[in-house]
Amino acid sequence: MKLVLAFVNPEKIWELKKRLFEIHTPGISVDQVMGIGKPLARMAEMMERHGAIPKFFPKMRIEMVVPDEMIEEVLSTIQKVCYTGNSGDGKVFVLPVEEAVRIRTNERGEAAIQ
Repeated sequence: MKLVLAFVNPEKIWELKKRLFEIHTPGISVDQVMGIGKPLARMAEMMERHGAIPKFFPKMRIEMVVPDEMIEEVLSTIQKVCYTGNSGDGKVFVLPVEEAVRIRTNERGEAAIQ
């Protein structure tokens, strides 16, 4: 299993949710967050030196645990839906998941995420 952690633009979230459920992603969690990328962080440092307040940009953080065999389809879906070609389209991170437990039934592993 893999944990997919994606940071995407807010205007893409509803289309992304729809597409992820169309490919039978087990479930997603979404948070509103603020962030700034490295190139913009340099600009923010310059702004601070001149007394300006650096700007953070709104993003949506999506977390989902998916079976290993779904990872490429999930990544492809996120890229297709969220791509604009502009700076700030987002980032996706994939991390291994050692175990999952459904509290209600005590199911473990992939059975817990289905």
